[in-house]
Amino acid sequence: MRTKSAQRSSVLFAVCLLFLFGELRAQLPDRFLDSKVHRNGKLWVEVTNFGQFGSDGLQRGAVWPGTELAGRIARYITRGGMFLGGVVPSDGTAGPDLNPVGDLDTLVAEGPSAWSVVDFREMFPHHQDNRSAIVVKSSLLTSSFYSPDAVSEEDFISVYTDTFLAVKGARFVPPKHQRALGIEVIEKSYQFSLPFAEDIIFFDLVVKNIGKNYIRNFYAGFFADNDMQCVGQPQDNLRPGTAGQTDDATGFMVVNSTGDTVNTAWAVEPDGDYGCMAGVLGFRVLRPTARDGKVSFNWWMSDTDINSKDDWGPVTPNIYTGDPNLRDPIGSPQTDPEKYILMSNGSFDEPQFDPIRKEFNPNIPGGAAPNDNSRFLISFGPLGSRDSTIADPNDKMFGQTVKILAPGDSVLFTYAVIGGEGDGAVAAALRSFDPASFEDLGRNAFMAGIMFDNPGVDTDGDGYAGDDLNGDGIIDTGDLVPDFKGPPPPPSPPLKAIPGDRTVTLDWSAADPNSPGYNANDPSLPLNFKDPFISDDPNTPEDESKDFEGFRVIRSKTGILGSFEVLAEFDLADNAIGRNTGLAFKYIDHVPNGEEFQYAVVSFDRGAPSFGIETLESSPLINLTKVAASPLPASTFGDKRVWVEPNPYIERAGFEDFQLPDQRAIENFRIIDFVNVPSPSTIRIFTVDGDLVQTLEHNNSNSSRARWNLLTRNTRPIASGIYLFAIETPSGDRQVGRFVVVK
Repeated sequence: MRTKSAQRSSVLFAVCLLFLFGELRAQLPDRFLDSKVHRNGKLWVEVTNFGQFGSDGLQRGAVWPGTELAGRIARYITRGGMFLGGVVPSDGTAGPDLNPVGDLDTLVAEGPSAWSVVDFREMFPHHQDNRSAIVVKSSLLTSSFYSPDAVSEEDFISVYTDTFLAVKGARFVPPKHQRALGIEVIEKSYQFSLPFAEDIIFFDLVVKNIGKNYIRNFYAGFFADNDMQCVGQPQDNLRPGTAGQTDDATGFMVVNSTGDTVNTAWAVEPDGDYGCMAGVLGFRVLRPTARDGKVSFNWWMSDTDINSKDDWGPVTPNIYTGDPNLRDPIGSPQTDPEKYILMSNGSFDEPQFDPIRKEFNPNIPGGAAPNDNSRFLISFGPLGSRDSTIADPNDKMFGQTVKILAPGDSVLFTYAVIGGEGDGAVAAALRSFDPASFEDLGRNAFMAGIMFDNPGVDTDGDGYAGDDLNGDGIIDTGDLVPDFKGPPPPPSPPLKAIPGDRTVTLDWSAADPNSPGYNANDPSLPLNFKDPFISDDPNTPEDESKDFEGFRVIRSKTGILGSFEVLAEFDLADNAIGRNTGLAFKYIDHVPNGEEFQYAVVSFDRGAPSFGIETLESSPLINLTKVAASPLPASTFGDKRVWVEPNPYIERAGFEDFQLPDQRAIENFRIIDFVNVPSPSTIRIFTVDGDLVQTLEHNNSNSSRARWNLLTRNTRPIASGIYLFAIETPSGDRQVGRFVVVK
């Protein structure tokens, strides 16, 4: 068994630090680095345009449950990204003593750093300008990013390569990355807000050889640096003297609690940060499938001193060939060849931690911290566009049949990031994670596979819809063509929200079959919906594919998934489902004037038992409407005075838009309201010196409140200070007042 090398010295570390603050800093202006956060479900994930999962100042990859609201603790779970490796002819870059020309180079390009003390990312976007920006698309008709070719409610699309090696003529890469593998990655990530998918995010990659080399035995993998902690929680509420994120552990779930094969790597906080981290996070490779290659799962514990007992990982035999894998690195892989060994070794390491017995791996050396800075690599291969047997007797791989990724050819790689929810109260009582979170992870991992390639669905129309693996007459697999679809709920109805005096009236009568002009053939209306996953039984008078059951009226202060309360439920009468209340198409909510809420009316169905789904409801985001109750405006002021809310306006005191997409862009999301404004009327805002700042026209017969975003006529943010306003009706009635802005 190989012993650890001592290549990493303090001198090398100092050189790397100089590099980090010198050459690496110089590269940033030469590439357009971008990141966006999936926030369309409960699992929030930051995505970049350089192959890394999680990149912001706090290095958070997944924030789950996703929240940035004051008073709610964010659970930062992991960061990581792509590992892509293969074997190519040497060009002598590594030196004639190591890899002379005519020899072979083993190269691995990584998005994140596998060992952050000495490594830096090796993949970058193509361009120096916003041509490399992440593209956003959405399938939601109400979204400003709507696109007819969007796959999900929130698509992110980026392109990056490993070929960017120099900045202004100077090399910036660390010594280990002397040459590029020559690959380009088109990465698309998808998120859905449906209940069965709100803890799943898909990453669909096309990996192309854009170089001149014929890459042998190409492998793709996902590396995760598991930094699990509750951010914002005082550390001495967890464990005195710890940073929270260094005591995580990892393992691999082959089958879930119902016996479904899910092959999902996971990360968990063994002590739950004393109950704060109730859930678990998983990663599942969906494509290629096991019929196309081999999966490997390796984990290790990293330490800044790689020769310490705390830098350790198991050596596990190849489950496909029986090879004992004695060449495997013990602990952190340092070089490209060591990383490639882990990607291709065909091993499944025993879990670092047993979540049932709640015990650490007994093989971890004595004296080592058993859950010190846990990391894992789940990988797949070999991949390529064709097989080739090496015929050159001078070639080190002579006689071997290898996969070849030829110049211009591509391979496909798809994985899912999956959350397993836990009950915070249970976790707090156990002072650990909630064991039920692993069951939820298993269910979600199974659903990720179903959504990726729907069983029994012939997506490309070639007559093949999957296989019956169990011989029971039920198609168990898909047709090998991705769908990224699950059993859909009925569509949400069109919704109007009408404010009144201490009331908000919600009206979705456009979905009522008895309303004038109703189109019974319009599939976008809930009662006309047919579920493509349910077949109609020709022996019954009912059309079973018409899977609609009722409506739920829901309300939230923030509009964030998981924060809605159910105000009312109306379901079909005379069946065995629900309360048989009968349908309604209007609801009146009684609320205080001026208090803003977000409303939605969702449709729900009878469920999809064949997929283990009890019931589905449409996303609240489809017809989400923000409204505040307000008396109906008069045409004159009468005896009512106009005032401003809030006054004074104080920055970051909770007055910004709850759906603020980017805290750095707060200048464009401030709001104040003028209250008791007649309609129609004109509002003019002035500085104390009498300079006109902005003019607003209020012409809303349903509301006596007028909103201003605190931007000038030139769309510039206003400064702190005292401001005057004058409101005038067409008849000449006028009121004046003032307000204060503190930024």
